[in-house]
Amino acid sequence: MNSHASHPKILPATPESIRLAGQALRDGKLIGLPTETVYGLAARGDQPDSVAKIFAAKQRPSTNPLILHVGDASAVHPLVVMDSAITRRRFEAASSLWPGPLTLVLPKSEAVLDCVTAGGNTVAVRVPAHPVALQLLREVSLPIAAPSANVSNYVSPTRPEHVTDGLADCIEWVLDGGVCDVGLESTVLSIADPNAPPTILREGVLSATKLESVFGEPVLSASSSNMELPHPPSDAPTASPGLHRRHYSPRTPLRLVRETEHASPANNDLRVLRIRLRGPANSLSGYADVWSLSAVGDPLEIANRLYETLRRADSGEFDQIEIDQMNVEDWIESGNANLIAAISDRLHRASNQDDAPLGR
Repeated sequence: MNSHASHPKILPATPESIRLAGQALRDGKLIGLPTETVYGLAARGDQPDSVAKIFAAKQRPSTNPLILHVGDASAVHPLVVMDSAITRRRFEAASSLWPGPLTLVLPKSEAVLDCVTAGGNTVAVRVPAHPVALQLLREVSLPIAAPSANVSNYVSPTRPEHVTDGLADCIEWVLDGGVCDVGLESTVLSIADPNAPPTILREGVLSATKLESVFGEPVLSASSSNMELPHPPSDAPTASPGLHRRHYSPRTPLRLVRETEHASPANNDLRVLRIRLRGPANSLSGYADVWSLSAVGDPLEIANRLYETLRRADSGEFDQIEIDQMNVEDWIESGNANLIAAISDRLHRASNQDDAPLGR
């Protein structure tokens, strides 16, 4: 599990370091927590002071809610209200996918702090599929708030050293869980309204087909129904993290370009990096460098490498980043439309271009 990071705050994930991290959480401190999706900035979610430290460290808007992480499905029950047989049935079905990269949104109980939910009446909960996270969560037996361990709007961390890169002064420890298996944030699914279909609020690696097979009923999503969720005003609470228009952005200006587009004459005076989603690297002239996320165009590989590549591209060597646009229609033969939509969504939010989709 060692990623060979040498930062003194990065601990190998031994039983002793997990115990130390658990004590730090109980004491109200922040730690970096590995999950299968991205690294989380973790604090106990049942104390306002601890939650406030997350928002301060991330410079996160108070309108952006947090996900509560727990060690198993039974630990969710005190945090939510399930007063409908439909909601209970859906929860039982969805929680069969835990541990895993799925976050559920449900009506919150009085036990959940308003600062966790951005003042909203629902709470987002999940059981992560990472052995280190599960061991820690089961040891502390507390709901742990853990948004991505980066300053707000920056690129999410998929390695332990990414956490110390921006938050070393704010955290007690980072548990080294290696490189994240998935590399994109979890799918967020709302089952808060028993009178509405289960609805994907944020796309991730889970396909609607998989979710529908578990629920035995249709699941709404931006990628399968052309539905766009309303874009919340900047000062209004959102039901899910990841819905703000600008997000996942490197500091270097990033522009989306067509796959077939070549270097602009305007590039001549700039060091421009081209990132291709698929195909060979170094096959386009006019760029300072050309990288490829997946030689064969595998969406799982692209998702896994996207954030790490954006961070590497942001090292200061380039004046601008150009990255291929992912048009869902052109990638449909790759399977999992929801993962394609998730990657496309993250790219649009990273670029903050005017044609960015508002939903998901």
